[in-house]
Amino acid sequence: MSNKQQFLIVLALFLGLALLWFLKQDPTLNQLNGMLKADTELQAYPYPFRAIKVENGIATLSSPRSAQVSVLHFFNIAKPGLDTSNPDSPAMIAAQKELAHVQEKAGKLAKEQPGIQDIQWEIDRSWYASHGIKVE
Repeated sequence: MSNKQQFLIVLALFLGLALLWFLKQDPTLNQLNGMLKADTELQAYPYPFRAIKVENGIATLSSPRSAQVSVLHFFNIAKPGLDTSNPDSPAMIAAQKELAHVQEKAGKLAKEQPGIQDIQWEIDRSWYASHGIKVE
């Protein structure tokens, strides 16, 4: 096989993969993620809320909150200067209210998008894994 033939095969494979990637893009999901990234309040928060999927008018958004992971684990990562030894301290209560507010805003922004009737939340296993915490 000549170098030219090898090059054409590699080029065809590359173009095929690029086409496959392009066809798998979900414009609604991309638009929703773009909108979440554009919000200055969400951008300023240490956790990047994002849309995972959109199906039948329901947007699934990532969340650091879950019964599976203590919010203390989240704050130890996202707000390393926060003293998490006393969950009832004013600083912890304020941090929890801020997280609830920011997550509520992400959900509200998602619901405002055309075609989105409802949202659901899914624990962000990959975010935790990137910080050394395995979520079952």
